[in-house]
Amino acid sequence: MIFAESPRRQTVTRLVSWGHWYAFFNIIIALVIASIYVFSAPLPSTLLGQVYLFSNWFGHISFITFIGFVLLVLPMCYAMQNARFVKGFAAFVSAVALALLAFDALLFNRTGLHLSFSSSALIVDETAVQIAHFNWQEWTFLILLFVVWLSFQILMANALWKRIERFSRKRIGQSVIGLFLLSFVGSHALHIWADARLYQPIMQQDNMFPLSYPATAKTTLSRYGLLDMADYTQQKSVQFTYSIDQLDYPKEPVYCPIDNTQKWVVVYVTDSLSAGMMPSDWHNKPYFRPQNSIDTLVKTTLFSLPNLYHHYLIDTAPVLLDVLAGFKLPVNLYSPSNTGIADTKINTFDYAELLTAVQNTTPGVTFGFVSSAQLPELLALNDQFANATHWLVLSAQPDQDGINGQAWSNQQIAANAMVDEDIVPSVFAQLGCEVPPAYYSTGQNVFTQPRDWQITTQNDAVILITDEYIAKIKHNGLTEIQSKQTGNVLNQQLDTDMFNRAIKHLSQFSQIK
Repeated sequence: MIFAESPRRQTVTRLVSWGHWYAFFNIIIALVIASIYVFSAPLPSTLLGQVYLFSNWFGHISFITFIGFVLLVLPMCYAMQNARFVKGFAAFVSAVALALLAFDALLFNRTGLHLSFSSSALIVDETAVQIAHFNWQEWTFLILLFVVWLSFQILMANALWKRIERFSRKRIGQSVIGLFLLSFVGSHALHIWADARLYQPIMQQDNMFPLSYPATAKTTLSRYGLLDMADYTQQKSVQFTYSIDQLDYPKEPVYCPIDNTQKWVVVYVTDSLSAGMMPSDWHNKPYFRPQNSIDTLVKTTLFSLPNLYHHYLIDTAPVLLDVLAGFKLPVNLYSPSNTGIADTKINTFDYAELLTAVQNTTPGVTFGFVSSAQLPELLALNDQFANATHWLVLSAQPDQDGINGQAWSNQQIAANAMVDEDIVPSVFAQLGCEVPPAYYSTGQNVFTQPRDWQITTQNDAVILITDEYIAKIKHNGLTEIQSKQTGNVLNQQLDTDMFNRAIKHLSQFSQIK
């Protein structure tokens, strides 16, 4: 006697078969979207590293996509007999999941972060900054884009449903599953070996894909060419490796209007400043100055880039000089040491000429690196013009760790803490130049403070400054965290999400070998 399948069993069998094929085509779409991760970082330098990259990409993305199908869609295939509802539900889930994957890929490409609870605060801040510039046309476009994407998923689901008998006769399931498993298991086996051998072409790919191995400070430093792992494996004193293939400075051409009627004076006090020397009605904020030489300080200020990049700026002119020269605004510099900056667009002064430049009313920007004994004479000149000049005065104790100084201005400063890379973006913004600082600087405009963290370098260490602490990530990947308020060493872990975001920002002008 032949027993025919019940209608419900036939429907379930067809839905399950349809669901597997629907998952297969969405895996292909997810792999295409996830290629953004692959192209967001330099290709590994070794063949084994490249094999791991592509096997990890293929295996991991396929795995998380299929797991999503098993957890969310497959139970509906067994529980519901309404095929139209199951197809609609699967299309909606797939559209949302792949949209989140695309958002995560673009977020990683821009910030080095993945969507997660630990990074949610940073992501919200980043998103809020971008959304603040959205208008109704852009919101309408985004909504229509999702509607189109959802419609495509529904069309694909219906097309597969109509042709499921034809697809069911194709015997490629075992081959595809075998390829997925081989890639997934093989990539994990390679990572275990690389972790045991500290093989960096593989280890530096940690945290490249969502829901994968979390990154550490050593991983992030090595990814951007800032950690000498050969010395690290031998437990020796290691140094930064400046393995930058090409410097991308500025990242975009800087064209902007300039108010050529303003006058700015930026004064660096090269030794410790006594209390009570600054005007009581000026605004002040904490300031961090790395323990670097004066000529390194000058280059950091004019180029608005940390000393990490100075070796590659020998034949490059600061953006500040090029822009202001186009508007006939002079840039003056007084420094007691040889800065190595010989550019026809900058006027190098002696101290007497500095006093004259500060005293006259000619618009422009003047930088002075003076001692605390010379500062009162300069400030007295400002009193003669009733604050017609915009001033920034920065003083620090160079031999002190942590927040080692103060910044004063006769304008309100919004930033929680300042670094030297902030000066040019701040002056540019006040002169009316609205070009994003990220085109030419790792700093920010301290008069509006779009972010609440700072990153710079000090000789062979990366310095991360947040609202609560200062983290010094040393040349061997070890981390020392100090309280921003007290300077005491804190017994806490580095926020790797914050560090990934910051190091991505720091390395944006470099193309790693």
